[in-house]
Formats: sequence, C-alpha cells, structure tokens
Amino acid sequence: MGAVVSIVSEWQSNVRFYSKSASQKLKDIADAFGFAIEPGILEDHEELATLRWKLQCGIGRDNPVATKALTKLFFAYLRGGHEFLYDGESADQLLGKLINQYRDHDTPTNNSVAAGAGQLKVLDSAAANPLIAKYHFLGYGRDDGLHLGLQYGEGSDGLAAVATFSPWDIFHADHVLSELGVDKSEILVLSRLLSVPGRRRVALSQFIAQLIGWVHREMKSIKAIATYCNPNAGHYGTVYRGANFIPLCFEKHDFVPFLGEEYVSPRKFQQLCDQRDNSCLGGELRRGAVKPIPLLLYWYPVRGKRKAPRASASCQYPYPADLIDATANRSDELRPTPPLCLQAAE
Repeated sequence: MGAVVSIVSEWQSNVRFYSKSASQKLKDIADAFGFAIEPGILEDHEELATLRWKLQCGIGRDNPVATKALTKLFFAYLRGGHEFLYDGESADQLLGKLINQYRDHDTPTNNSVAAGAGQLKVLDSAAANPLIAKYHFLGYGRDDGLHLGLQYGEGSDGLAAVATFSPWDIFHADHVLSELGVDKSEILVLSRLLSVPGRRRVALSQFIAQLIGWVHREMKSIKAIATYCNPNAGHYGTVYRGANFIPLCFEKHDFVPFLGEEYVSPRKFQQLCDQRDNSCLGGELRRGAVKPIPLLLYWYPVRGKRKAPRASASCQYPYPADLIDATANRSDELRPTPPLCLQAAE
C-alpha cells in the first residue's frame, strides 16, 4: 500500500486543483449508499487513476471522445484484473493503442460563456443517436425514449448537449419505488447524457437542471427522475450530486460479461442477437476477472418532498442463470447449453 500511496501523491501533486483521490471518492460513495468496497479494489482504482491521467494527457483534455477512451481503459481492467493492471508492459501497450486511436479526435472548444441559457428541443432518434454513438462512453443510443437537445441559435452547430429519458425498466428495483410511493409509470430514467463538442461548452449539471424544469412543466404525470452511475467505468457521480440528485439504491452484479475483448451489457447483447435473427454471435461470452463495484442509482423528486429510502437499499441485477457460469474461472469453457444468443435477455 505504501508504494501505491507514494505513486498517487506524486501524480496528484502535478494536477492543478486536485481535490480527492479515486479511493477517497469511492469511500464517499460506499458510505453514501451503504456498501463496502474491498481494500484491494481501492488500491487498483488508485493505479487506474494514474493510468487515466496519463491517457488524458496523451489524447488531450478537451478531446470530445475522451470518455470512450477512458472507459476502454477501465473495462480492460475489469476484464484482465489485477494482473493486467500491474503488468507495466500490457498497460503501456493499451495506453499507446488508445492514444493512437483517439487523439486525432481532439477538437478545440471555445470556453467563453454562451449568451442566454439556450432552449430545449425534442429530437428524434435519427438526430440524437448518431451523436450519442459518437460521443457517449457506451457508444450506442436508446430508441425507446424521449430525446432532448440544448439548442443555441439555428443549425446543427448550435446543439450543445443531448439527453435521453427512457421508461423505468429496472424491474429488479421496483421494490425501492414502492418504498417511495412512486409507480414505475411516474418515473423516468435519464439513460443518456452528453455535451456536444463545438463552439460552446455546457456544464452538465446546469443542463440537468434545465431538463428537470422541462419535465416539471411538460410532463405533469412524472414525479421523479432516476439515473445510473457506474464507478467501474471511472464515473463517481459528481455531476449528479452537483445537480442535487440523491442516492436511491445500489445495484449488485456478480460479474461483468465480455464478448471477446469487448464489454457487452445484457441489453446490448440481446439487441445484437435480434439484429442477427437470433443466430449465434461470434466469439465467446465470458465473465471478467474483477467482481464489479455496485452500480449507483440516483434520483431526483420532480414533485413532492425529497424522501430517501432506507440507507442500505439495494437490488441484484438478474443475469440469466445459464448465461455464464458465475462460479467458473475465466479460463473455463462455457458450459454446453443452447446457443447463448437464445438465452440472453433483459
């Protein structure tokens, strides 16, 4: 641990306005949501913070696709584990690959404050999803939701931010809504949020405030907004807390699935299968080497009083029991079962 601390303090001292280390942020999250994080995971995230800083320097701080590169770094750790993270050669190779892949996307932005607050406008999927696919860290949008854009002036170059509200489909957390007295038809999920590179830079917490105001005015039946935050991807919820979201519950995952070298969510896996008429996908679906930190669900009451569920509110993500053998080692073969793409569902 001493070596880790010395490394962390060395790079922290070179970062202007540095406030909290990765492990401090994770401890704050764990305290707020009521779960524990293993000390080894905290140490790994300190090493990831060092690599993250090096990657950010290599691709540029204003790079509009930086979150996609950083997510690949964090998911490489989830897939390869502690051994990958502390194998200097493997980590350096990945950093070099990501820098070469993403640094050419660096786009200068104007940091001056834009005149006016901008106007929210409803976007169709054809306008929103290409931007989400290009700039959001997950790399794909949602077709089952409401897309809103923050527009300054006319033309596509005036679009400064995009968000998607999706219906509540987190059925394994319905019991938490019951504690709040909120029906799932009365809550929206802020499933996508991003700023669009260009002439204006927007604070996402301010954009969220505008989104909340729009929902309050235009959707009278909606009582609350929820959103996900994934600390395994290096997201610590700063934006949501800045927008006054409060903890709703944490979502436990036994493992993170990968298809070949790429992370794949159960939702995305099913979408890929559907697009291929349920024929089997190439590659092997395997579990990552690291048991993930729980995902965080925050919420904001649009109407009524702010009310927090019990401090230890939690839910378990229901991966299909026969999707991956959660007790097997990463080197084990998948069990002989029917085609995977016929089993994966969310």
